[in-house]
Amino acid sequence: ATMDSRVMEIAPPGRFKGAADIDIAEIHGHFEGKLTVRERLVIHPTGRVSGTVRYGKLSIAEGGQLSGDVGLIDAPGAHVVGPSA
Repeated sequence: ATMDSRVMEIAPPGRFKGAADIDIAEIHGHFEGKLTVRERLVIHPTGRVSGTVRYGKLSIAEGGQLSGDVGLIDAPGAHVVGPSA
């Protein structure tokens, strides 16, 4: 699936597999694929995110998982900061 939206919330035991460009993402379930979060990515204790992930701000609660190619979006030029930059 492909999604371009302002807000995404994946509730447990929800799953999303594909690509998403989002302003704010709240993950309680599972996301797999390419995720670009322009503003804030919040991964809750039951949340699992894997794949290529870019974010403006990040919050991971104890128990939440994030894996893959992960990098920060530098807002002024929208450049990726990190190992893949």
